[in-house]
Amino acid sequence: MAARVVSTRFLSTIFQPVLTLRCHGVNIKRYVRRRRCVSGLISVNQSIENSKRVVSKNEHLDNPTKDGIKRPDSISDSVQFSQLPREKVIDADHCENHQPTKLSLFGEVDGLLYEKAQPGDKSLTRLVSIARSKKLREQQGKVVLEGKHLIRSALDAGAVAQTVYFSSVDALRELPLEKLRRTSIVKVRMEDPKIWSDLDISKNIIAIFKRPEASHLTFSDEKCGKPLPLTLICDNVRDPGNLAAVLRSAAAAGCHSVLLTKGCVDVWEPKVLRAAMGAHFRLPVIPNLTWSDIPSHLPKTATIHVADNCSTTMTEDNNTVIPQQQKKPSDHGWVRGHKYPRKVEYEDDDFCGFEDYDSGKSLEKQYYYIEWVAKHTGLVIGGESHGLSREALRLAERTGGRRLLIPMVHGVDSLNSAMAASILLFEGRKQLLSLAEKIRS
Repeated sequence: MAARVVSTRFLSTIFQPVLTLRCHGVNIKRYVRRRRCVSGLISVNQSIENSKRVVSKNEHLDNPTKDGIKRPDSISDSVQFSQLPREKVIDADHCENHQPTKLSLFGEVDGLLYEKAQPGDKSLTRLVSIARSKKLREQQGKVVLEGKHLIRSALDAGAVAQTVYFSSVDALRELPLEKLRRTSIVKVRMEDPKIWSDLDISKNIIAIFKRPEASHLTFSDEKCGKPLPLTLICDNVRDPGNLAAVLRSAAAAGCHSVLLTKGCVDVWEPKVLRAAMGAHFRLPVIPNLTWSDIPSHLPKTATIHVADNCSTTMTEDNNTVIPQQQKKPSDHGWVRGHKYPRKVEYEDDDFCGFEDYDSGKSLEKQYYYIEWVAKHTGLVIGGESHGLSREALRLAERTGGRRLLIPMVHGVDSLNSAMAASILLFEGRKQLLSLAEKIRS
């Protein structure tokens, strides 16, 4: 019995340091795992100091003693994990799959902490999926913006950035960093063509934003100019380049807003965002509207005109107008008919009664340079492939609108829809400013 007691005491003195070391090792791993999820709000000094403490503890444990057993100098040297501020650490339950981190996995730019993405990071795959899929953008309520100009425009308008991916520190510094304090910042290497083939990586910075709503954005007169009582309505504009050009023209002309009917290309598609050059954040753009929704976004006194391709030509010698052969509405470049006419219901009483509209009835036609603006004017532009819908013609007929014609030389059937929109919008702007000048004088 005495021998057993002596052997137990002897073994306990040997294994006690090993057990103590193991406990410290587990605690350090837990701390590092939590440290992996530190939010960007933690000050850089705190994050670096805490990381150095972890590294110093690891180095201390890696130095073996003479008896070959790693042990801390004393129990008091262990890291005090309970003293870490809870509000500065993200819930560790969401970080169980992360590998233990080191100080080298973090960086700092002008007081803003960022994380360095590791090879195989799944968040990059999710980023590309959002850019590719309209359905995923709508389900998750996210959009992808590329380049410092577009991201800065979104931040200035009040859009919410969720994650920013960058490959160049200089590109990150060109953003308003004070507006990214609650944003996850990740440094990546944009080299793998399989991942980045659908995105423009030449600008060195990409961001995921919460899907902006026009009602939640701000459009200051100082930055965007004072809007005119002119609303553009896009009817089945399905080409991304055309829609982007139309949005840029609407922003440049000082339109009050842009309304997009269902059937238009997704306004948050990357191709549209790139070509629009920030027009999304210079005026309200309201997508996915039915024709019964359109009147609720317009004043009751609004007059709606439609842009039509020219049914006349202009000779080059004496600028005389020669009528062309009369065409059916569906033969026009911007007019289409439904094979199965639909009954259209309107929320506003002023816009009801279009169900019996005769598609053969033509609106009054006039040249675009003759005065056509009113207190508030709406202009409908149709897509090149499908043209204007019957609902657009009904709305123009009901509000006293007209077909606006752009005369062209013989042999030219129609203009590109974006080009026609630009001509008509700037003519409308000129007429509105002239009318305002007359009223002031």
